[in-house]
Parts: sequence; C-alpha cells; structure tokens
Amino acid sequence: MTALEILANILQAHELNMVEYNDWILVDERLPAISASTQDCRKYENGAGIRLDIIVLLDENRVIRESFPGIGKDELSATQNAFQNFYANSLPVFLSAFWQVENEEQVGVEEWEIQGNVWNAYIGNFGCKGDFNIPENLFSTIENQIQNEKLEENIYWFQLYYANINKEEKMIEVLKNNEEWPALTDKIKTICWNDSDKFYSLRNFLILKRKHVNPLT
Repeated sequence: MTALEILANILQAHELNMVEYNDWILVDERLPAISASTQDCRKYENGAGIRLDIIVLLDENRVIRESFPGIGKDELSATQNAFQNFYANSLPVFLSAFWQVENEEQVGVEEWEIQGNVWNAYIGNFGCKGDFNIPENLFSTIENQIQNEKLEENIYWFQLYYANINKEEKMIEVLKNNEEWPALTDKIKTICWNDSDKFYSLRNFLILKRKHVNPLT
C-alpha cells in the first residue's frame, strides 16, 4: 500500500468527498489538494526507518510542507508509524481549516484580531514525545510573536519542532510559511525547557486564515 493510498483511506474515514488526480487528492474537486509520499527508507537489522512527506497545494504558487519520521519492523509498518505522527499533529488542523471537519479535542479554533484584521486561528495540540513538562509560557510566546508580525497575505501556517537530544544538544526548527523564522526561534531558545540527558520532543502546527475573504487568495 502506497502512502497516497493510506492518506486516501484516512480522508475517506472522515467521510470527505474526494477524487484522486495526478498523485493529488482533492476534496469536492477543488483546492486545496493534498498528497503524500515516502522518502529515505532505511532498512536495519532489526527494523526500518522512513520519512513521510505531506504536501498541501493551496494554489499554483503556494504549498504547505510537513515531514514526519516513522520506524517499524519493515517499510510498511514504518510508514504506518509516520502516518500516526501525522494523524496526531497536522492532520486535524488541515481537516478543520480546509474541510470543516471539527475535532475540539485536537484543534482549538479561535478568532484573533491582529493589527485591525480578524483571523481564524486553527491551533493544533502540542505533540509530545518523552517525559518532560511543557513550558507554561510556550504558547503565549508563539501567539505574541504572531501578533507582532506584519501579515499581508490571507493565509499563514506556523510550524515548531523542538527536540532535546541531551543536555548539550538541542534541535529547533521554527517555520513561517515554510521559511525559517528567526524572530520566534530566538525566543524559543530563551524559554526554560526541562534540563535532561534523555530525549524528548515537541511539535506544534497552526494555521491562520483571514476572515471575510477567499481563504486561498
């Protein structure tokens, strides 16, 4: 079973009216379209690892890109594990923001006013792995930085990944519309994270759509 077939089954389970076209899945035969593929499959003595790439096509000029690792006993189980990571993080936000599939346990939908404009914010849960406490000021730091951004387009997406490899090594990726976002990256570094020799990680995904306009313009 291919990654695209697994994605189609997931969307079908949410009772969406979909059609496949040239490796894309469209809901109600209109954009946005979504696609899935796997890359970098590595087989080891005791299992396999893989990367799942999810792409959402907003229009001919803009795409949202998300990637998730997966591990398992073979390529298929590693792919399924990567989809579990996608299902727990970005998928509920996509479903709510683009296809009106609500899940209050996984997505918070709020109305934000930013510099005189009203936006719908689709806020995914923090996706956590490992034993640690989420910093109390983490989300307020994210929200405050968004509030201070100059937002001229009608849709934005924000991605955060923080990994504590050990006490000395950290991995931080903060993106705004697929581009590195130094302003928030610097603030994430100053937050008081758990000091630990053990691995832990956190993901967050958020979509912001301006109200009262075509959401894909």
